[in-house]
Amino acid sequence: MSTSGGPYGVSFRHEGHESRQVRLTNISGTGCALEIPMEEALNIEMGSILKDLYLNHPELPFVPLQATVVRLLGKVPGKTSGYILAGVDFLLITPLVQELIQAHVEAHLVSQEV
Repeated sequence: MSTSGGPYGVSFRHEGHESRQVRLTNISGTGCALEIPMEEALNIEMGSILKDLYLNHPELPFVPLQATVVRLLGKVPGKTSGYILAGVDFLLITPLVQELIQAHVEAHLVSQEV
């Protein structure tokens, strides 16, 4: 589900650095896509583990998640400004949290069809 333009935020820790100016661009029950400012993404690579990832939305569970980076777009040598897009898969997510996220996605997809 696309979250562009909505009240969705995300924060996480990576290698001791806390990233808070990250935008959630889409979400599913198994992962999400993040728009990360380049200055906060310098050490993020394919396979990086993002810890204490919080989905900041009143209808989503506010619990610490872990995720692994499975896709990176826009990260090229010499790029020092702008954003990268990172696709992440949730790790060690409980079935309940996954079901709550998926129910939120499905509810919003149905409401968009009406």
